[in-house]
Amino acid sequence: MATAAKGGGGGQSAYNSQVLTLVGENSTSGVEPQVEVTYTSASQGGSTTITENTTITGAQTKQLKIKSDRVGVSTVRCVISHPTATLNHADANGNTVVASGIFDGGLSTETADFETISAINNTRSILNYEVVDDLDNDKSYGSLAFGNQNLFLNSFDAQADESIVDSATQTIIVYPPEENITVKITLAAGRGGDFNGNQGGEGGVTIFSYTLQKNTEYAFKLGYTISPPSALGYGGAGAYFYEKGRLLIACGGGGASGWFSGDGGSGGGAGIVGSSGSGQSAGSGGQSVSSGQLLSAGVFASGLNGGKVESCTTGDYYANQGITPCGDIGTSQFRDYLGNINSNTASITRGYKASPGPGYGFRYNGGNSSSIVNGTFVGGGGAGAFGGNATASVSGGGGGASGYTNGSVNIISASQGGNTSRASALTIELL
Repeated sequence: MATAAKGGGGGQSAYNSQVLTLVGENSTSGVEPQVEVTYTSASQGGSTTITENTTITGAQTKQLKIKSDRVGVSTVRCVISHPTATLNHADANGNTVVASGIFDGGLSTETADFETISAINNTRSILNYEVVDDLDNDKSYGSLAFGNQNLFLNSFDAQADESIVDSATQTIIVYPPEENITVKITLAAGRGGDFNGNQGGEGGVTIFSYTLQKNTEYAFKLGYTISPPSALGYGGAGAYFYEKGRLLIACGGGGASGWFSGDGGSGGGAGIVGSSGSGQSAGSGGQSVSSGQLLSAGVFASGLNGGKVESCTTGDYYANQGITPCGDIGTSQFRDYLGNINSNTASITRGYKASPGPGYGFRYNGGNSSSIVNGTFVGGGGAGAFGGNATASVSGGGGGASGYTNGSVNIISASQGGNTSRASALTIELL
């Protein structure tokens, strides 16, 4: 007579002791355990300690429930085990090779995102925005200057202005005024210029998720591929995302094409190099930079060679006040590079520091072309984390710039190329 099978064992909990500190636990019955952890947010540069309480119920039932008291995204997985029966790992993961036995004490499921929202953002998630000017505190952008968007209803979308001045000096600042909100952001750099039927390289694209902290400044710099301030030869403009003064994401612009032949190289998304242009004496793409390894100092483009962006904003006014590039300003309104307050902006926790030309915070770092046809420079390098090099010939394209991440955000996807517009752009959606 066959013996009735016994039920599987209960799920297990675990934590990474290198990241989390276990404060306490309550699991005497195994039915309603509560775990409290304390962790330090990497996005805050190790300066802010946040305590999160997570309650797990139904751990030994068919309906597992997890509740957290903070808005955010974490990952969970289950471990399946049995006290007497062996487990077939091959069957569980779809492997054709049969391997019997208990695998690492049980079978682990794939990780899944555990996304926590609040009662408020179940119907609304407000994102305030300020479109300001680094050079002029009185600069007005009309109806687009200040406002808010309920991300629960619609995404927030923006792109670079074609105006020469606005392209370099416009800063888009966003912040959630009510509570922390977790968002998905698509950031795209600009395409390089096209000449005489040849194609400029596409701008790099990065899609990532991140939890925006309440009343904390997040700044976007979206360039437009136009010269000046773009590199001589119309190298593509980069796209940059800052948490206060710290650069979290950079997307590389594409290189411009040559005149008689040669296409520009594509720019890279976060962590992806820029590709080299094609044709005679084409420019090379911006160099690779590992996550969180971008050196602090910015470098201007030098001749044909591209430069690099600084990892934190130095600014002008704040540098003279003795505030370090990565340092917070504190609770304040926005100041232009001379220190003049924009009285229309909110008092929030800030750290972004405005810079004047010609480098504009080393963000226009594509190599400058020396190849000219009919008074027009061609084959400039794209701008980004590391700028691409310009062509040394009228028959070659410039290199695309590289992208970068400091490791704080969750990268969903990143691509070499992907944006065919000369305008860099962003989209913010509720995750």
